[in-house]
Amino acid sequence: MRIQCIVSYDGTSFYGWQKQPDCRSVQEVIETAINKITGENNIIHSSGRTDAKVHASNQVFHFDTQKDIAPKQWQRAINHFLPEDVYIKQSQQVSDDFHSRYSAMKKEYHYRLSTNPYNPFERHYIYQYPYGTLDLKSMQEASKIFIGTHDFASFCVYDQLGTTVRTISSLEIIEENGYFTFKIVGDGFRRYMVRMIVGGLIQVGAHRRSKDFLLELLESRGTKKCLFKAEPQGLYLEHVYYE
Repeated sequence: MRIQCIVSYDGTSFYGWQKQPDCRSVQEVIETAINKITGENNIIHSSGRTDAKVHASNQVFHFDTQKDIAPKQWQRAINHFLPEDVYIKQSQQVSDDFHSRYSAMKKEYHYRLSTNPYNPFERHYIYQYPYGTLDLKSMQEASKIFIGTHDFASFCVYDQLGTTVRTISSLEIIEENGYFTFKIVGDGFRRYMVRMIVGGLIQVGAHRRSKDFLLELLESRGTKKCLFKAEPQGLYLEHVYYE
């Protein structure tokens, strides 16, 4: 039986999603919880990895099990063994050919930033931008260059094993009372890709760089690298879309 779950987590105290030696990871705490229920050596497969201190509102993962539990009861069962910074929001049975990563059509990330006075209660969940105001219209105009299919080699960390060509279908930036939200939807994202795109747009909003500068980086296809990476605590995996 293949079970799909939707999970939210506070990434503050995690070294990211992926299990790694001697580091607390989201994958590890969920697998530990599931294995306590099943007595099996269950491996969970996610829609993608998030980095240290990055959050998720609706991350998706699946696992296979022989344990006979009603699909919707997995939510309650797993949550019983999870720490307070991870919560299963939904569980259901899916077909054996479903894969959380390879079946995904699009992913949506949100990046949250504040230009208001520093708030210690928000420090883990919103990037507290310390350098004054940002020009919303300039950032919105510059964001248009990323829409469509491009080689994002200049805006990610990559190896030679996978393509850096991705399609971004929408990139919206909104502001309300000093709080900025960058909403980006695409068919996939390489490591640090969202944070580098947002970091570049912040430079435009601060009038340190221009739209043409970002376009030059993008068109260089990795020959020139974006050196601006937004802080991790403002980033949220918001939604994963399936057919």
